[in-house]
Amino acid sequence: MFRHKWSVLPAGGIALAVLLVTGSLPAQDTVTIGTKLNRGAVTEMSPAEITLDMAGVARKIAVNEIAKIAFGEEPTELTAARNAVGQKNYRNALDLLDKIDAAKVEKDFIKQDIAFYKAYCQGKLALTEGGNKNDAASNLYSKFYNLFPNNYHFYEAAELLGDLAVATGKYDAATKFYGDTGLGGAPWPEYKLRAALASGRAAVLAGKYDDAQKSFETIVASDQAGAEVNSLKSHATVGKALCLAKTGKADEAISILNDIIKKSDPQIDGKLFARAYNALGNCYLEQKKPKEALMAFLETDLLFVSDSDAHAEALSHLAPLWDERGQSDRATDARNKLRDRYSGSIWAAAK
Repeated sequence: MFRHKWSVLPAGGIALAVLLVTGSLPAQDTVTIGTKLNRGAVTEMSPAEITLDMAGVARKIAVNEIAKIAFGEEPTELTAARNAVGQKNYRNALDLLDKIDAAKVEKDFIKQDIAFYKAYCQGKLALTEGGNKNDAASNLYSKFYNLFPNNYHFYEAAELLGDLAVATGKYDAATKFYGDTGLGGAPWPEYKLRAALASGRAAVLAGKYDDAQKSFETIVASDQAGAEVNSLKSHATVGKALCLAKTGKADEAISILNDIIKKSDPQIDGKLFARAYNALGNCYLEQKKPKEALMAFLETDLLFVSDSDAHAEALSHLAPLWDERGQSDRATDARNKLRDRYSGSIWAAAK
């Protein structure tokens, strides 16, 4: 309840009536940049930046700097769901979001956030635990991506739509979402390079190795620098090596991959090692060396499981390789892990 007090103040012989308002102020929005909390009111939003009104001062904040946004009047379930997404607990996040009474949500930005996280969680679950990937992609596109093109989650949604397209074998559609109208249209070099990497990987799966190699070489040749860019360049080098192996140059590819493994630190980028060992395994398969291929894929299975897609790929190769060695129990174990952990993966669908 607000209480109003009227006070008459002299100013140049004229009495001014000043309304003093005391009481509770509306809850503020919080934009987290790194570990710093910035409070105010989010007044505008685009895929590239948001505007935060801080006590009457409008501050523009680039989306790539934002760790998260919490809206002052949002339901507690949305807050908890966002935290669950940060921990990759998509099932719990979706359960929390389903408890929100949409009729009680008035602020448009909050409605958009709920729509995004619902569709995002459905997409992530479809890619890992299972579920209909086509339905997940359709929901993400129609209920968020196409509906709210100016939302600050736009590039996240584009990337996930590309991943879902890859998982359903729609490689041309994936290229669209990774391209200039999607993730690749972001104004930051790291996003563009990440889009090129995703496009290259999609082209590999489509068997378009020349196109894939061009994407990877674009990344490697980039004049950008920094920890994230350097990691993307290493991942692109792995992708290029895989293309070489698939086009009859497995020896050259193996040399490149061994060099990457030797010079990189698994504690810093375990996902790079998962991709590198998988590529090495594929090289040995091209050379008809099943024992060496098995050992390479086994490295990913035993040591580098943080990349769910790479781990699923390794398991999909390990099952038949164990069968070839007459170790059906280990083959069954690989198939069970693939089914139980990654039933929604393209690698599980292929087996």
